[in-house]
Amino acid sequence: MILKFILLTSFCLTYPNGETKCGQYLRDNLTDAPECRSMAKAIGTAQKRKIEGLGGSMASYNVFCYAIDSKGMDIDQSFEISYNIL
Repeated sequence: MILKFILLTSFCLTYPNGETKCGQYLRDNLTDAPECRSMAKAIGTAQKRKIEGLGGSMASYNVFCYAIDSKGMDIDQSFEISYNIL
């Protein structure tokens, strides 16, 4: 039985001056896979809008949802989400 999901996102933003900065965002205690997908989309959309509002762009965005059961990470229920940045 899956106890929770952990969301880990990695992103790189390119600023108008050409500088690229990367970061990560961790969200613990998500209840299920759909919530993990939804949160990933919301975070990615917010980051993209924020940097585009400054005149920059999102260079990359990667997501992994880790499924956690009573023994640790459940590899069969964990998944990666791939995004195309346009």
